[in-house]
Amino acid sequence: MRRFGSIFPFLESGNNNLRLGRLVANQEFVKALFRYGTFDEYVLGSLAQSNTRALIQALEDWRLPDETKKRIRIVTYFDLPRILRENEFLAFHLGGWGYFAPGLHYLRGRYASNPWPITSITHSLTGREMIDHAVRLCKAGMASYDSVFCTSRDGRQSLVQILEMAAPIAGCSFRGKLDLLPLGIDDDLLNMRGDRRESRGQMRIPPEAIVILMLGRITPLQKMDLAPALGVLARSVLPRCRRPVFLVIGGGTDGPNLKLLQGMIQENGLEGITRIRANFSDRAKADLLAAADIFLSVSDNHQETFGLSLLEAQACALPVVASRFDGYKDLIEEGVDGFFVDSYGCSADPLSDFFDLMDPNIAEFFESQKTALDTGQMSERLVELIHNDSLRAAMGENGRKKVAREYVFSRVIGQYEQRWDELFREAAGMGLPEAGISAFQADQSRIFGHYVSRMIQPEDLVVAQPPRPLSPSYAEVSVLLRGDELEMLLGLARTPIRVGDLLARAALPPGKGWFMVMWLLKYDLLRTLA
Repeated sequence: MRRFGSIFPFLESGNNNLRLGRLVANQEFVKALFRYGTFDEYVLGSLAQSNTRALIQALEDWRLPDETKKRIRIVTYFDLPRILRENEFLAFHLGGWGYFAPGLHYLRGRYASNPWPITSITHSLTGREMIDHAVRLCKAGMASYDSVFCTSRDGRQSLVQILEMAAPIAGCSFRGKLDLLPLGIDDDLLNMRGDRRESRGQMRIPPEAIVILMLGRITPLQKMDLAPALGVLARSVLPRCRRPVFLVIGGGTDGPNLKLLQGMIQENGLEGITRIRANFSDRAKADLLAAADIFLSVSDNHQETFGLSLLEAQACALPVVASRFDGYKDLIEEGVDGFFVDSYGCSADPLSDFFDLMDPNIAEFFESQKTALDTGQMSERLVELIHNDSLRAAMGENGRKKVAREYVFSRVIGQYEQRWDELFREAAGMGLPEAGISAFQADQSRIFGHYVSRMIQPEDLVVAQPPRPLSPSYAEVSVLLRGDELEMLLGLARTPIRVGDLLARAALPPGKGWFMVMWLLKYDLLRTLA
């Protein structure tokens, strides 16, 4: 049986109004894996009940065939040791490149019944956390058949540098591979048809106007600084245009960032021709893309490692003008499906001494402020496309064909499965890594045991209190608190009994048994006796 595993939730609960690229990419990836993957079973482990509920709801919203849903098994972390011992896996994949891999490597060494690769994927390579993650990857002693899937050539080159910096700190180097694999977009986007006329009508944009569209998180700290592009439009593009031009800016944002953008638009005198669509729905995205004629993206922030928005625009047959920056370089063929705008940087950094003290978003913002774009090129490329209908149409069609050929998930998932198969064969030939002691497993009782008045011992006497309904107050702990097992413990403690004898008679796993006893004590269902 070909079995896929993960301990990464892929769908994360919480506030994601800014539509973080990692959240969007992970959700779309797992949806595509279920839709186009060929595994016989998908086993997804999660500890947070909120994430589990989000995934269960998503499975319904995605309208997957019943046969596909039968192949998906959602389990808790506490089930993993048994599942790993009883089932063979082909690969485990993670939606982030450094956070979970060392801990999963430790579980593999202790419990896996067969060797399988651990793969993960790059999203952001920024901030001081990138060094922390790299040190963990190096120190963990990952297997040579493990791999970090890098979504762009520039991202892979940067990760090489990060891992080289981390190796002296860890005292050893990363043993795995760095493979180049792209992200993808939903095949349905190729057939997505928004309502151009209705969309333009709602935004009060005349039919004959040329619309430049900019999509992405509206925040200079985490995405891109729009101020230079607004200045170019006001000073160098609009005065040269023989036809009306409108700018549409859409993306996730919050109040302060929206106010900042509105101020920049007013400073450049662009209020009359600019339309802002903040926190729009997925359905509205189709209409925004349909209303547009040119897609403009001027990324200057290191957190941009790929460029899904470019592929979405190309899928809708829009020519793209984008900064020649990071992952964007892999997505545009100059003069064929879009134009590049050169970007410039320098090695001097007045804040380098403070990198470890700075919030990652602030650190990357200052870096982006010394990343300049060739504004002359931007102006020329935009004016050329505004005045050349046939060029826009040709570039748009070329981009759409490229996306259909290389970047739709029905093709991309096949590339991932091929690489997992190759790594699995390598793993089968090398065997499981030795089960070691994780450098990152923190013994909580050793660190914090002195906080409490005393630690409960096996010889302590406990007794059950008058019965009342058993109902955990918090959903997160319910995975360790089965009602029948709690009832059994209380039944065994109807008369005073030593904790060690209680646990021995209950025959529960030691860690789980102790947790349940302490929970019963906490909620006055058991009491200690002097």
